[in-house]
Amino acid sequence: MICWLKQTRWTLIGIVLAGLVTDARALDPNRLPPQYVRGQWTTETGFPGGAVNGIAQTADGYLWIGTDRGLIRFDGFNFRPVSFTSIAAASNVPIMQLLTDAGGKLWIRPQGAYLVRQKDRKFESVRYDLPAITALSKDNHGGVLVSDIVQGAFRFTADDVQKLGPSSPPVISMAETADGKAWLGTLGDGLFFLTGGRATNVNAGLPDRKINSLLPIGEELWVGTDTGLYRGNGNGFRRLELPSFLGNVQVLSLLRDRDSNIWVGTTRGLLRINGKGISFSEENEFRGDGGINALFEDREGNLWIGGARGLGRIRDSAFVTYSSVSDRRFEQNGPVYVDPEGRTWLAPTRGGLYVLRNGRVQAVTSIPPNEVVYSINGWADVGRTSTRGTDPSTISQRCDSEPELYKGKRTRPKQCLCCL
Repeated sequence: MICWLKQTRWTLIGIVLAGLVTDARALDPNRLPPQYVRGQWTTETGFPGGAVNGIAQTADGYLWIGTDRGLIRFDGFNFRPVSFTSIAAASNVPIMQLLTDAGGKLWIRPQGAYLVRQKDRKFESVRYDLPAITALSKDNHGGVLVSDIVQGAFRFTADDVQKLGPSSPPVISMAETADGKAWLGTLGDGLFFLTGGRATNVNAGLPDRKINSLLPIGEELWVGTDTGLYRGNGNGFRRLELPSFLGNVQVLSLLRDRDSNIWVGTTRGLLRINGKGISFSEENEFRGDGGINALFEDREGNLWIGGARGLGRIRDSAFVTYSSVSDRRFEQNGPVYVDPEGRTWLAPTRGGLYVLRNGRVQAVTSIPPNEVVYSINGWADVGRTSTRGTDPSTISQRCDSEPELYKGKRTRPKQCLCCL
């Protein structure tokens, strides 16, 4: 029996990893962020702990997570801390960045002045006389861009290393656009691009000199700073108008998925930008008091999010979700009624009455939140509910405006939801 259980467990892990490798669509752009299915892993649910700084996936399906406490491998069930046993100096140090190249090799930037690469399931130190590496990124040709404070910027390919430009101020973000420009975002000296071995400073339209993240889209570049999000090219940049309640929000991470949704990780939560506009979700469960440091799309089209408290996953499903997993009002559902106008009325067992319209849930204010609704019934264009603790002679009528109370009446007005 024990052997069977072990075999079953590894079979399940294999199924999960195979699922991660399967090619699929990205997240449905027609859904609001709260309507995706979410999973969170924090220290309370098995995550080893530490702020997540980077996420990558190797060809075998494993997910790799770089945290303040070291490198972690996730198989869909368990998190396993990984030490670089062959590189003693790199063991259990904070991991700042992760990526995989075109050959499927995992590149790791630990805190410090070196790179580590996984090749043939073994870790090796990448030695190329680069004493102070501060950033790395994928290029447009399956290689890896690396920036070193002393030696400058380099391109690593499968069989060659090419120097791209001279030394520069500390670089914390890198990217390459379709026109061949290698972009360098610095810690406090603004934005540069490299062509022909020369660095050109581009600060037109960029009031902030700290460049946190870069996202190339064709020949255009999106730029995340401590004061907001910008987009442009070598001639200059313009600010993108984000929801006003965010103010001058810090943009920490950027990702474009395979359906061309732009995902923006900030200190306030997660933004999605597409042709339908801008959507926002706070993602407090794993973000905590910090920001969203890392974004990654796996081969199945799931979006993985790294925050100060742990790891999150957003995915599509056959069903649409309309409430947050942390919203205790909807932990246990009660009766549901859909009226002729397409509005959905629902009454959780905790009490209250809510209406779902245009993808958003709103409370019906005339029903106290502790009033339990037992049933919602409809007749063609009329809905009716009965509640515990309500005088049967009182009818609460819900039309296009807020509910009004009618005493002693038994009639049911058309196009209204009536509560007995």
